[in-house]
Amino acid sequence: MTAQCSWRMGVRAIVVCVMTVASSGFLPSASAQSSLGICRSGLADTDEATRQKTLENIHKIGVTWFRDSVNYPSPEYVARFVDELKIAQQQKLKILVNILQLGSDYDGNLSTNTCGWKDKKLSAINLKKYDQRLRDLFGALKAAHVQIDAVEFGNEIDQYCFNADVPNGRRLSASELVTAARGYGEFLKSGAMVLHEYFPEAKIITFGMANIVNNRPYHLENPAQFVAMLRNINGYDYLDNSSYHVDGIGVHVYSSANNISGDATQTLRKDFAALGNSKPFWITEFGFTHNNFPNKKGQTLGQAIGELLGTFSNLSKTMSIGPAFFYSYNGWLVDDNGNLLPAAYALSPKKQ
Repeated sequence: MTAQCSWRMGVRAIVVCVMTVASSGFLPSASAQSSLGICRSGLADTDEATRQKTLENIHKIGVTWFRDSVNYPSPEYVARFVDELKIAQQQKLKILVNILQLGSDYDGNLSTNTCGWKDKKLSAINLKKYDQRLRDLFGALKAAHVQIDAVEFGNEIDQYCFNADVPNGRRLSASELVTAARGYGEFLKSGAMVLHEYFPEAKIITFGMANIVNNRPYHLENPAQFVAMLRNINGYDYLDNSSYHVDGIGVHVYSSANNISGDATQTLRKDFAALGNSKPFWITEFGFTHNNFPNKKGQTLGQAIGELLGTFSNLSKTMSIGPAFFYSYNGWLVDDNGNLLPAAYALSPKKQ
């Protein structure tokens, strides 16, 4: 594993994102759906005062969306998560929830992988346990009168650390690829059907593709082709069927500090080549592989964010792009005391 990928996985091990939505339409192809976002990891693990200040700060930037993932099944954690989303709702934020597979969704003990996490094969998940966990979660949210506007099912399951159906050190065989795709398809299908029992109007988003580009085989070579496979696995369409319809394709876009537009363009064009314009790309994470600013062009972080947003705007002329979420709030947009840094305001609707 390269130093770059180790950094990305370490920082992004827990996926918790706060999304800002600008009404300025920086992504013209998606009009009303166009929006900006900010990811904030681990918010449900903080105290209420920190949660309150964080959400107030993000709202101050000019946001209308909030994204968080559920990382533990315990009632205590779910209660904090519900409280967090209630605060978000008080700040007039729409809510997207990222659903990950958890250890409690499996039978027996799971081994630990080389990333330091549990080996969670989506093909081996106990769907009954998974369904019940979602019913407990969605039921608690509905009882608290928290509205869910969208759900993203899975995170970076095109790489080994998040999905042990992807082997570490070798490429998948054709049969293994089908097994992995069916495993995710059932995870998506089951989750979508439970979601619509509680929140029938919520949008359904596929997992955010890691889109990792290097020579080590611990990730899928073309994750967008993997997502495209979901349209027909043994005659079943996991993206569009009589029970539900996926509303957006999750994409992660990370650029190096010195090739901002080039890296983003390469990632999105490759995904577009496999999936086309049938559904908008929701960029559920975007940002930079390292905080090396000022970069070689002398750009600050705020200026680099502006260049990325400009790149998305240009690309939206030929492909459908939905919300885009900067990763991440902590370490990039606030100081050690939780106060907003100047770079945060590069994401303000007033700047677009």
